Amino acid sequence: MPCDWVCWRDDLSSALPAWGGRMRIRVLFMVVACLAFVSSSLLAQEEDEYRLGEGDVIQVYVWGRPDLTVSTGLNLSGEVRLPLLGALKAEGYTLAQLSVHLTERYQLLDPSITGVTLSVAEYNSQRVTVVGAVRSPGRYSFAKLPDLWAILLTAGGATPDADLGQVQIIHSEEEEGFPRTVTVDLSRGIEDTPLDSLATLQSKDTIVVPSLGARVGSEDKIQVLGAVRSPGAYSVKAAETVIEALSISGGPLPNADLRKVRITRPTSTGAISYQLDLYGYLHEAKPVANLELKTGDTITVPSKGRSLGTVLLDTIRLAPVITSMVSLILVLK
Repeated sequence: MPCDWVCWRDDLSSALPAWGGRMRIRVLFMVVACLAFVSSSLLAQEEDEYRLGEGDVIQVYVWGRPDLTVSTGLNLSGEVRLPLLGALKAEGYTLAQLSVHLTERYQLLDPSITGVTLSVAEYNSQRVTVVGAVRSPGRYSFAKLPDLWAILLTAGGATPDADLGQVQIIHSEEEEGFPRTVTVDLSRGIEDTPLDSLATLQSKDTIVVPSLGARVGSEDKIQVLGAVRSPGAYSVKAAETVIEALSISGGPLPNADLRKVRITRPTSTGAISYQLDLYGYLHEAKPVANLELKTGDTITVPSKGRSLGTVLLDTIRLAPVITSMVSLILVLK
């Protein structure tokens, strides 16, 4: 712990016992409020630098007209639909820029409107999908895409049987002169892997972490991972379709998101990935979702709920505030 913090804490500790109980409580609340203000300011600065993209969801609050407050997402054209204004281009704007633009548009219709406040509810334009031998496979969204190691840690980290020497990144869009699938060796660990050896990630990429078991005796094996009762490797002869694979793996858990089941399939040119709506197959008779399986396929069933990436990033951002609050409480006891 830095010396300046230790000295400040000791000075505060020696001074506070001489004050009354109410004064100590007031000081505590004032310090916590200041820390919260600093933390929120840092988060706001990050949001102001973020440029909106397709799939993002924003919260729009119109001052003076709370009836116009709405939560809306950017469609495929990068537009949002707002009360009174209709469809407006939002893609590429920062929150500050879009706030000024919307304020001007709304004030033309109603001069009583004093301003528009925006916040990002979901960072869906900056997202990646992690499948394979990680503890929490699924789709993760970020305000800014971190490096490959950070994303794997967000997904709960690799499982003990993960083959970190053959991690694959599948770009959602193919660029001329660049391979669509990139293989990265992470077997040396997070401290001994040079950062410049990590491939640059793009939004909508798929990260595949294979299993060591897939190398040995995998001539007729498939992998079923994620929100199922008995994840693991199974014979492709025992499960010829995706539905049969879910059945032999014990069935989906209550929190399984069957609308976003993903199959990752190795090919001679790299892995390819499919997203299937098994809920539609089971409840709406959509047979196209029940694909036939091939040797080496990995079926990943994600869980419903808030993005773990968002939860972890929020926790990391607020960690200094939480630590300071706990330290102050211990001092004031």
